[in-house]
Amino acid sequence: MSEKRFLNYVLVEGVLLAILGILMLMLPKITTITLGALLCIALMIYGGYKTINAFLTRNYLRHYIFNMVLGILLFALGIILFISPAFNLILITGIIGIYFLMESIASTAFGLQNRKTLYFWWANVFVGIIQFLLGLIIILGLPSTSIWVIGTLVGINFLISGMIMISMFISTKYIYN
Repeated sequence: MSEKRFLNYVLVEGVLLAILGILMLMLPKITTITLGALLCIALMIYGGYKTINAFLTRNYLRHYIFNMVLGILLFALGIILFISPAFNLILITGIIGIYFLMESIASTAFGLQNRKTLYFWWANVFVGIIQFLLGLIIILGLPSTSIWVIGTLVGINFLISGMIMISMFISTKYIYN
């Protein structure tokens, strides 16, 4: 594959990601519900696979019962979360909120521990404060935040990823010309 063709693929992927990110930000509820359903389906597929795989390889594994039970539990969890999408979304959103709270502690600690080494150490502390506030907003706003948080965060991720890929294309194209 030539470099020009590769760069065109990067540009196309960047544009598609950016458009998809904008659509996700415009429709965060649909994005959230879709991602929740996909997680349930993934749990059911993996649980079914793990159960069947444990059964088929039972002669080669010492503790195949453990894998079978784990597969059945994953499959059942996927079904339960699929039947109760509201609980699914609240659970996922709560985990995201806890993640932001824990990440805020890590970011703040990193900035404070390296304040003599890094010139912009305060930026990590600032990011830690923002992450902490975001985590609080998500957790204290449950269950109402569960309908938009996942779709918004994934949409922002797709949009930024797309913009970065477009920027890489433009900067590389500029360097080559």
